[in-house]
Amino acid sequence: MSKNIIHAFFLPLFLLLIVLPILALVVNLDKEGIQKTIIDPFFWSSVKNTILAAILAAGLALVVSIGFAYYHLFHKQSLVYKMANLFNDLPIALPHTVAGLALLLAFGRKTMGFLGETGAAFTLFAVIIAMFFVSYALAARALISGVDQMEPEVIDVARTLGDNPVQVYFKVVLPLMGEALFSGFVLAFSRSLSEFAAVIMFGGNLPGRTQVLASYVFTKVEVGDLDMAVTAAVFCVALSCLILSMLIVGRHRYAKS
Repeated sequence: MSKNIIHAFFLPLFLLLIVLPILALVVNLDKEGIQKTIIDPFFWSSVKNTILAAILAAGLALVVSIGFAYYHLFHKQSLVYKMANLFNDLPIALPHTVAGLALLLAFGRKTMGFLGETGAAFTLFAVIIAMFFVSYALAARALISGVDQMEPEVIDVARTLGDNPVQVYFKVVLPLMGEALFSGFVLAFSRSLSEFAAVIMFGGNLPGRTQVLASYVFTKVEVGDLDMAVTAAVFCVALSCLILSMLIVGRHRYAKS
């Protein structure tokens, strides 16, 4: 009885709320819209900005997550760890417009006016930082999961051989965390690709300079070029599917090794 109930509501809701919107994008692809989008230099600059900023943001998220995972493993009682752990997931809970405003106030004209009229805001650097801010927690969770799954005996043996915690972490722990490092990077990268609110608040939406795919789609909808917006949106879906496929293949590869 309960099995039939699950079948009755899961599949219709999944098809209606997940599959149907994606299919609606694909069905509404228009030949003219595809042609206009392909020859639009601002589309390709938004693709370049998105991928470049997402790679750098994910790389930065991974570096910071490696540091957090070290504290999680060896210094759980330290004030640094407790503070970092408290703030770690906050960007996930915050509305991303709030995150963008926070970044704008922290790195904008008032505090970093020496960098220019807008400080660090409305630059590609701002786009990278905004993407990092919203994606870091995913990378941190992936590395924490990898650390928690390690056998404590491996670490204990390394410590008995005279290595200090930093040496153990970089010589023993990280080499065994290939799957977690890979997952952390891909998750942060995919989250960065989809960010809109924090990016547009802090990085702006300057075509050819700070515009990314999400803001490109928004702009095209706003000015009434729906066919171009749909084309760019389908491109985003295809890119996201590629990233998720890489994550699945990577996990399978690490699971077999």
